[in-house]
Amino acid sequence: MNRLNSVVLMLVTLANAAPAAAERRVAAPRIACTPESISVEGGPPQSTRQSIAAALTQASPGSLIELAPGVYEPFSIGFGKPAAWNARTSGGLPGQPIVVRANGDVRIAGGNTSDTIAIQQAQRCGHITFEGLTIEPGYRAGIFFYRCAPGQLHEGFRFIDCKILGGYDHRTAQGRSSKWGVWGHSLKDFEFRGVRAPALVRDIRHEHGFYLQNACGDITIENVSAARLGRTFVQLTARASDGPAGVGTIRVERCVVEDACIASGDDYKGGSAMTLAGNHTGAVSFKNNRVRAGFAKELAHLTRPGVPYGSGAFVAWDAGGERIRKLVLESNHFEFAAGCGDRPLVQISGCREVELKGANRFIAGKAPALAFDGEGNKPNLLVAIDPATVVQGEVRVAGKPLSRERWLEYKGAGLPGPGAAEPGRK
Repeated sequence: MNRLNSVVLMLVTLANAAPAAAERRVAAPRIACTPESISVEGGPPQSTRQSIAAALTQASPGSLIELAPGVYEPFSIGFGKPAAWNARTSGGLPGQPIVVRANGDVRIAGGNTSDTIAIQQAQRCGHITFEGLTIEPGYRAGIFFYRCAPGQLHEGFRFIDCKILGGYDHRTAQGRSSKWGVWGHSLKDFEFRGVRAPALVRDIRHEHGFYLQNACGDITIENVSAARLGRTFVQLTARASDGPAGVGTIRVERCVVEDACIASGDDYKGGSAMTLAGNHTGAVSFKNNRVRAGFAKELAHLTRPGVPYGSGAFVAWDAGGERIRKLVLESNHFEFAAGCGDRPLVQISGCREVELKGANRFIAGKAPALAFDGEGNKPNLLVAIDPATVVQGEVRVAGKPLSRERWLEYKGAGLPGPGAAEPGRK
């Protein structure tokens, strides 16, 4: 076959394939759910209490699943089991996800289950978007992505305009018990984002709003309002003991966090509100976030005798492994009320590059406002500090106060890290 005939044959093949691809997109079923039934393409209702799992099982890439108002059962995806609670689906495709959309007040109640939405990769699945859900965590998590086997990952899961409401009152020590809002390992192209209004994560009893380990790709947490969490708002880790080094770009942007790290089981000192630890090889950016503690007087008693209320707003460290490649803090406002905070408000160690960019404001209540190169951690190698940075409180390097003159020297671009300033230090 000559070259001209080959080109003609290719064009004919592509022309024949295009309608087939379009037909596949159109053929994706549209499914309507109530808490007790599903209806596929306007057909007769099929009775089931596990309606979301049943709808996902019948969906295909491009499907829209619409949820009527009501309280729905917890469900799982990707377990590879013929159980009513498990959605047997491979999910959507890049650019053609399955969309599960709430029309009105839709609640997924954790009840007596461990996890309200559980996702595994025993059957490969991905590219599913959830919109407008209110998720009441089980006794373990609101959303739980199981640890993957080697070579597996959780790809393309997005939560838009969703709420995770733990239902625990730290002030009175009463209410529903929960451990995490979202726990996830090996995530790629994950989003939890508020679009029409801030997404919510509140009143988690024991631990973190987001505990995400060993990223396999990009992660975005954006426009989330969080309050009264047992431990951190977000803990991002990539410890060697948990898996390979993290990859991808991580963004935490436009989030507002009030009173994190207040679980009684941690003596009310469960870490810093935003935590980054371990060997992440991509860039990690925290931009336009606000962290506050100590302004809700009804929570002031949640501390130990003689110890100030509150812990810290931000910490980054190497967790005993390789340095984090790049950390950017841009135009954040971290503030503790007067007399609050038992550790530096912002602590940064174990990074190859640190950039304090834009108009960051670090306002300490009692402890130092900013500390570099904490004890037992690798020093930062390169630190750039925007002159617009505002720090109210002490600045420390390797546990020692930094003079005002020395601090002003570091408010420039591309300087060696304060703790790496000695000649030959690595």
